[in-house]
Amino acid sequence: MVGRGSEFETSPAEGTEEDRLVRYGTSMFGGRPTFTLVRRETDGGGEWTLHELLPREQAEARRDRLERDGRSLSITPVEDLVSDVAGEDLLSKLDGWTWDEWAGAKVARLDPTRVRALQDVVREAIEGTPGDSSEVLTGGIGFVFLPETAGVRLAVAFCGVKPIQRIDRMRSLARGVARMSDEECYYWYAKCRSPSSPNGEKALRVLLTDHIK
Repeated sequence: MVGRGSEFETSPAEGTEEDRLVRYGTSMFGGRPTFTLVRRETDGGGEWTLHELLPREQAEARRDRLERDGRSLSITPVEDLVSDVAGEDLLSKLDGWTWDEWAGAKVARLDPTRVRALQDVVREAIEGTPGDSSEVLTGGIGFVFLPETAGVRLAVAFCGVKPIQRIDRMRSLARGVARMSDEECYYWYAKCRSPSSPNGEKALRVLLTDHIK
């Protein structure tokens, strides 16, 4: 991720099974998933919440940096993010990782209208990722862990679409994110979350939706 080297330190892998070390396609944190997408039901339909998973100290440090610039960041212990949707299968769904000192940094929560607008880009982003993604795509409640590349792509889409009101602009942004390369997604996610780029999300929306009048 752009600018990530100074923020993250490589952590040793937990466990020795080869499939666990490579399952999520990154060695940054010993093969752990680095995002989670949760679906919950509301009176108007399903809503999605996306979090980036970080060691607690790093999540708190990011929050402190943003707060110094007048911005906010919600962080939540990982188990609390999914406890109400995982039920009795919580421990198995947490995939054997130890999450005691980890937290989820909230990227965005999307209401049912925005969920519908982003359905295709989310489906494409998580296709083939570990776990059963149907529970967050086809209704009901559930969650799925995501590899970094899929999580970053969704983070760009979530950050960009959240303040948009018109459906045609939402769909235009979704199509634009779907066409981006992985490198472009990393660039825009870094720009959207950086304290030094307070207008990053606005620039993304201008890029992908300004042609719609």
